[in-house]
Amino acid sequence: MKKIFFIQVVLLAFSVSVMIGQRLNIQERSPVNVGVELSMIFPSQMLLTFEDTALDSNEVYSYLTSTQPSFRFGGYLRFELFGNHSLESGLYRITRRYNSSVSLLETGQELASNTIRGVAFEIPLLWIISVPLSREARLSTGFGGVVSFFASDFGVLDFEYDLDAVIQSRFLGGIKANLGFEYDAGEIGGFYFGATFQHHFQSIAFMRMEYHFEANQSAIGVLNLNGSYLAAVVRYIFPM
Repeated sequence: MKKIFFIQVVLLAFSVSVMIGQRLNIQERSPVNVGVELSMIFPSQMLLTFEDTALDSNEVYSYLTSTQPSFRFGGYLRFELFGNHSLESGLYRITRRYNSSVSLLETGQELASNTIRGVAFEIPLLWIISVPLSREARLSTGFGGVVSFFASDFGVLDFEYDLDAVIQSRFLGGIKANLGFEYDAGEIGGFYFGATFQHHFQSIAFMRMEYHFEANQSAIGVLNLNGSYLAAVVRYIFPM
């Protein structure tokens, strides 16, 4: 499913770039930039703090949840406005992975663990300001809003340790900022290296963790999942 989505994004972006390029003189700079992006994301608690541990009601078991290596990819469009100002948007698929383990509170002995994966789609709208460094290179920074769409709840059922993450809302708003370096390599396209900060105004999901320690007996812990992140970003910009 990931491969199909990524191929569709690449083909769409390439088709748009070809159509625009046919209407431009080869020496002109296109008012539209089209590209694809791959990012590795890391959890952030810069503006909102989330607990990563929880206890069951009897305070016998301790639950620890951590973010695993997660990725985002998709395509973006940038529209030049005036001077060094532009608008940027796109469509991204983001896959978040969380690992949760349960252990005895008194001894710290780990009893079970599981990993869950949640998928969302993001549409940002950013105001971009660029600072030319040379004819081919420039720095750019941007700020704006983002809407995330969560297709469904996610979780895993296990005979020993169940994880069930219930999304807070299908659509979740947030703010986004980025900073990066862009290099125009001429006929082969362009490259962008940068960083992105994205913050949601609330948790993305409420997770219920259930450990079955005996037949028909279980202990439950609950916590909120943090969806805000920092990302290391690499982009390829199609030649225009």
